[in-house]
Amino acid sequence: MKSENSSPKIDYDVAIVGAGPVGLATALGLRQRGIENIIVLDQTRAFRKVGQGVDLLPNGLKAVKYIDSQAYENIKETGQKFSNPPEPNPESESKKNQPSPEWTTRNINGQKIHSFVLKYDEWFDKYGEGRVSISWYDLQTQLRMLLPSDRLKINHRCVNVVPEPELKCVRADFISNQEVEPNPYSHWENKQQDDKTSTLNSSPLSQSEMISIRAKLLIAADGINSTVRQVIYKDSPYSAYRKPEYSGIAAIGSGGGKDI
Repeated sequence: MKSENSSPKIDYDVAIVGAGPVGLATALGLRQRGIENIIVLDQTRAFRKVGQGVDLLPNGLKAVKYIDSQAYENIKETGQKFSNPPEPNPESESKKNQPSPEWTTRNINGQKIHSFVLKYDEWFDKYGEGRVSISWYDLQTQLRMLLPSDRLKINHRCVNVVPEPELKCVRADFISNQEVEPNPYSHWENKQQDDKTSTLNSSPLSQSEMISIRAKLLIAADGINSTVRQVIYKDSPYSAYRKPEYSGIAAIGSGGGKDI
């Protein structure tokens, strides 16, 4: 136990909430600048194949290359496989004569109003760097592999953020050691076995524990439904921005043709 006169300890220079691509890239960039006392915390119980595809445009690829050249090469290679799966007859004349694939925007009458090419080489020729499509999980994995394992804590769900100006730090409170729950939106292998195990082991938060960490700087990278944003904007002039606002919906699909 601490004595009455003891002061709470600042644990880290920087704490990052969220171990997605943004949180991981931020941590790696800060470490490159010599800030070693960093921790990344995420609510996930395990890193699984969740999420969909993302596009890395030229500036994004340049940023990855600056962070780590090998990760840059790995991401390009993985992205090429993601965008161009093997075909039965890749050298057929019909394939050779097809125009470059492009992303096309059309109005409700089907008229083409905007388009851009998808091929890596054409982007590279125009911008000095290409464009890569990659699964969110593969991008996260490539970045996560660059971070020392002791700089990343999973199963830590942020529930509160408290500025402590007297200590020149921020305190973040986390619920940790939660039991694994089935995720109906995941598509990892052996899902049925995972769900069976989760059902047997799942229980209320009775076995969870509250953990607090203090850092000189707290960075919120916990996604569109950010808990940190909701906490810090509560009862503030920015309370309207606590949660995302959806202004409309759009339909995106592909019938297998060159236009998307």
